[in-house]
Amino acid sequence: MKVVIRDVAPPDYEAVMALNQQGIPQVNLLTAESVQWFAQNAAWFRVAVWQGNLAGVLIAVTADCGYQSQYFKWFAERYADFLYIDRVVVAEWARGQRIAWRLLEDVEQQARDLSLPLVSDVYSRPPNEISLVLHKRFGFRLVGHHWVADETKEVAKFEKLLEDKHG
Repeated sequence: MKVVIRDVAPPDYEAVMALNQQGIPQVNLLTAESVQWFAQNAAWFRVAVWQGNLAGVLIAVTADCGYQSQYFKWFAERYADFLYIDRVVVAEWARGQRIAWRLLEDVEQQARDLSLPLVSDVYSRPPNEISLVLHKRFGFRLVGHHWVADETKEVAKFEKLLEDKHG
């Protein structure tokens, strides 16, 4: 069965929160209010549906969206413009189906269309090994580190420069 990637819709919000909850502590909590905020402000809020169920989610925001995350602010202090991947989460039951890869390809096209560098971060201490490997394989390059959570966690900062789609 084919994986369908589409824009999030209000009926997906509960499933998005439940899926995100499965990803903690590798991703931060999503509340009903934060899902609503992303639905109104994200440049890219997409879900992957496989076998009739929500199998993955990717949320990305631009530099001018007003996001207050300390993870996001690290990029805002260093880049004039960008498309920031706030999170990619895949359901445990759907792993191994290249869903995260397909979501990344989807957002990469959006970054190309907007002519923006694609940036992201991943916990490196303690490490989110699966996501670190995925980012490297997908062509992201390490551009820095950031200590968060009262200096108890380290985040690896990544960038993927995209060539002009016409060049």
